[in-house]
Amino acid sequence: MVKVIIENNNLILEFDELMDIMTTAHKNAIIKSKTIVINQVEKNFKVRNVEKYKNDILIKLNQDSNVPVFLTAADITKYKTKENEYGGALITAGFEIPNCIYQEETFDVDCIGTINIISWLNIKLTLSGLLDFFRTVTEAKCISSSDLLLRCKSRSSGTSSDAIGVAAKISNNGIMYSGMATKHGNSIARIIHELLISFDKDTNTMLKRSLGLSLSEIVDEAMFIYNKAPVPNIDGKQVYNMIYKELENELKDPNVWSYIIAARELDLRGESNTFPFLSKEEYERDSKMIISDEALASSLSIYLSGFKGLTSTYWVDTIKDKENLKFSKLPMFEDDIVSALIGSTLSRIYDHLLRGK
Repeated sequence: MVKVIIENNNLILEFDELMDIMTTAHKNAIIKSKTIVINQVEKNFKVRNVEKYKNDILIKLNQDSNVPVFLTAADITKYKTKENEYGGALITAGFEIPNCIYQEETFDVDCIGTINIISWLNIKLTLSGLLDFFRTVTEAKCISSSDLLLRCKSRSSGTSSDAIGVAAKISNNGIMYSGMATKHGNSIARIIHELLISFDKDTNTMLKRSLGLSLSEIVDEAMFIYNKAPVPNIDGKQVYNMIYKELENELKDPNVWSYIIAARELDLRGESNTFPFLSKEEYERDSKMIISDEALASSLSIYLSGFKGLTSTYWVDTIKDKENLKFSKLPMFEDDIVSALIGSTLSRIYDHLLRGK
């Protein structure tokens, strides 16, 4: 039903017939067009008049002014698309500025990240059916963003500059509903979820989203602690590489990720004030009534390195606050999980360096 063309910095999506399009990417919101354009901009993109910029793009591409123009700094050549019997979706995605209800600062609209979703149905809808379809696509994006653990102070719904376009043929005799409980709405929602969660799933990205630190940042923190009790006559670079490799291997274990994800999800509950019998105020001051954060970390440290890992984790936990290390500023559960990862890893490193194990 659609054709995709990449021309210079533009992705051009063409339908095989004129479609009714509802979108946040056009000033008229609802227009008729056979074409949608996604323009790739520079990461520092700033213009005074966005509408003029879009119009200039359409002139260069010899397109009508009704054509919606989406903007993104994400690589448009890495777009993902899928179709089925009901319709389809095309997505370009960047996740650099996730947004959420409790984010600590707001941003002007820009194109640093941007999740752009264009979705279409090959069945006729009423105008309210098209609006309902827009709602469904938005909900699917939000669910997917949450499943991706996009990092914001609370659960993220996407980025600060997301744009959506939905297309179908409007008819007074069309279908009025397009929610997730309808076959066509649910089918497209699944496509959107499948496509979105397939972006940026590498270990380092997921670690940064889950714990707020990259692998190299955790290694740096571990090295700071190691240097409190270094093994004599061992090169620091060698130790750094050993810690890096050890952590890298640990992060290939889905059991380890179970602890990491659990910690992040628990912190999201605390931040959103949906933690049963624990107020947000108590959560934010790391209430002593909660011991499950330490229990979770203790379990992980024992899993990774036994009793030695547990005692090493307690050592790390003491140092992190005293030295005001970066991970000491993480939320209630996440900071203890990082302590467990570092403590257990250092325990194994010391075993290797001192005893050749």
